[in-house]
Amino acid sequence: MNRDLEQVLDEYLVLLARDGSRPALDQLVGRWSPRLQRHAARTMGDREAARDVVQDTWLAALKGLARLDDPARFPAWLYAIATRKCVDLIRSRGRARRLGEGLGVEPAGPPPADADSGLDLSAALARLPADQRLVASLFYGEDLDLETIAAVAGVPVGTVKSRLHHARSALKLFLQGGPS
Repeated sequence: MNRDLEQVLDEYLVLLARDGSRPALDQLVGRWSPRLQRHAARTMGDREAARDVVQDTWLAALKGLARLDDPARFPAWLYAIATRKCVDLIRSRGRARRLGEGLGVEPAGPPPADADSGLDLSAALARLPADQRLVASLFYGEDLDLETIAAVAGVPVGTVKSRLHHARSALKLFLQGGPS
């Protein structure tokens, strides 16, 4: 029941923010930024980059909030924006790295490991293909349901289930010390 009240509150805040309420927008940002930060950090493997992604996500969300027809879809809509911003940053880094290699500049080292975990879960997640990493991150890290994840990823629920199954298998193998 508590989760239902949280959803209703988010929908109400979205409606108010869409009508120009700054306090409602501030509450949405306060409620959702930590979740977006975790999602972006897992996706990017870099907490600093995740902060930039979250900021870019909110800028894009503010511009598009008036076009969000159904406030109940706010979580999926917001995570989809954050995911696209992560992809954009990864692509721009890849272009910069290729340009740097062409100019003879040494590439930057790997992203820092997550020191908060005894298990190297960040490394395990980083080894997953991007599509599996996304669904595992949203399912386990953000506790989103399969339908919401499907909306974020833009794929059917069956595809989310399949990706989640393959991600679980790969994570289990990696965390048990299997082949990398």
